[in-house]
Amino acid sequence: MMITMEAERDEAIRDLEHEIGKLLRRVRRGLTDRAALVDPSLNATAYPLLITLNEFGPHRAADLADLFALDKGAVSRVVHQLLELDLIERTPDPNDGRASILQMSAKGRQRLAELADQRREEFGAKLAGWDADNIHELARGLARFNLAISD
Repeated sequence: MMITMEAERDEAIRDLEHEIGKLLRRVRRGLTDRAALVDPSLNATAYPLLITLNEFGPHRAADLADLFALDKGAVSRVVHQLLELDLIERTPDPNDGRASILQMSAKGRQRLAELADQRREEFGAKLAGWDADNIHELARGLARFNLAISD
């Protein structure tokens, strides 16, 4: 039986969708694990916000709520926890006296740097059988995929 190019493409897309689903489930489990490595009491929802502040710099809580499509109450609870754990700092927004700017604390930066080193070691161990070309090829493919699905 001859498979048409369209049917082959549809099957490839189903395979891709299946693998992305598996990856997303692993990522969700990984967020919980990584949050616990930062601090055992850290909520998994807080981890992506912490990473965002670390990678992209200070933000207002309202901007984080928009970015992650969370309600302001949920972000407020996460921010409260991050402040209590001394992982972030809050300063008044010079452009809006009613708002605050959230930024990483020294402790938060240190914990995430330690975790990043550990994560790279884990990736290195899991990809031990891959050569640099294979890793670059995967990174390029993911970059193309991310670009294709970006809004």
